[in-house]
Amino acid sequence: MKVFREGRWRMLALSWHALFLISATSYSAWRIEALRESHLPPTPSIEPRRVSPRNSRPELVDSERLHRVLARLTPDFGSQRPPINFVDHALRFWGVTATFDGDTVLSGAELRELLLDHRAFAEAWGAETKPFLIPDTRGDGLRFRTRSGPATASHVDHTLAGLAEVGTPLDYPVLTPRGERLLKDAFHQSIREFSLNQEEYEWSTLVFLHYLSDVPQWYSSEGQLITWDRLAGRLMRQRLNQGVCYGQHRLYVLAALLQHDAERSCLSESVREDIRAHLADATARLVATQHAEGYWDGAWPGQEREGSAAQNPGPLGSRADRLLATGHVLEWWAYAPPEALPADEVLQRTIEWLSTELETLSAAEIRRYYPFLTHGGRALALWSGQQPDLAGADSQRQPR
Repeated sequence: MKVFREGRWRMLALSWHALFLISATSYSAWRIEALRESHLPPTPSIEPRRVSPRNSRPELVDSERLHRVLARLTPDFGSQRPPINFVDHALRFWGVTATFDGDTVLSGAELRELLLDHRAFAEAWGAETKPFLIPDTRGDGLRFRTRSGPATASHVDHTLAGLAEVGTPLDYPVLTPRGERLLKDAFHQSIREFSLNQEEYEWSTLVFLHYLSDVPQWYSSEGQLITWDRLAGRLMRQRLNQGVCYGQHRLYVLAALLQHDAERSCLSESVREDIRAHLADATARLVATQHAEGYWDGAWPGQEREGSAAQNPGPLGSRADRLLATGHVLEWWAYAPPEALPADEVLQRTIEWLSTELETLSAAEIRRYYPFLTHGGRALALWSGQQPDLAGADSQRQPR
């Protein structure tokens, strides 16, 4: 009897041990699967979320003068080889519905076609030019050739962000040299290649803002946790004028991110307040450093911890620097929260200077500075209370 009881307890012990091992193995498998699923790429929205400007002062913008300005900024590149940077900016400026008089002026639809249809690109640039669209033959990726000359995009995710801003859905067909794909393939490529250690965050964050507006967090392909707080922190950590366009793109994205947060509460309270303070500080600096005539240049931040920014002219000269900085400032102010807006007299000086400059540029200067000028033209239209294609509805019939 004693032997029998001992044998039974051993059997029970072995059974419990086996059950424990099975449970532990099952739990481990479940945890591994759960972890794997949590690190899967996020699912984007097909239709991009639109970010609308929140500020306008129609009384500060002369409508007839605005029409004259916009008439000078139509996408008439006068060349069979329009630089991709010009096409990107023109599409974002005018939108896909814009149409113009004149055989050499590209419509909004034609601008987008140059970016997403290899046939149009090859016709403009010639068969000998490397294609702008690079499909991943091993998977679902699609790259835009970048930083390799005028037939390529100027920044990582710049083209995709611009397409998102004009409302291009991810199921939009893209004709590559190897056949038809969908724009979502470019999104998949962007999300896979994004890293918290990359140089620029501006356009990648815009892409995410438009197509991942309902996703609170996700993991990068490197296993990094991506949150809106973390993206905002990256955008605010650099010196104010550092980066493209004297740091103004980062301010634009931060203003857009605050709008997104107002609808989705995607930011923590501390980061939300940090962004508001950051934008308010930028505006205070801009008010303090605005030239009497109404413009800024690369020295707009004034004194920072690292000292004042160098005031050496950029490669296109001082006038280009002023147009670049001032147009971008006026544009992001159209999206800024109330606490980051200057007084109307500051806006009036800015609008007056920018309108005068855009009216008096030579045709050669317009061609040379065109990407810069689209930000100024768009800003003037937004402050008039309209999108550029509506504000300039009659502008194509005005003399250039």
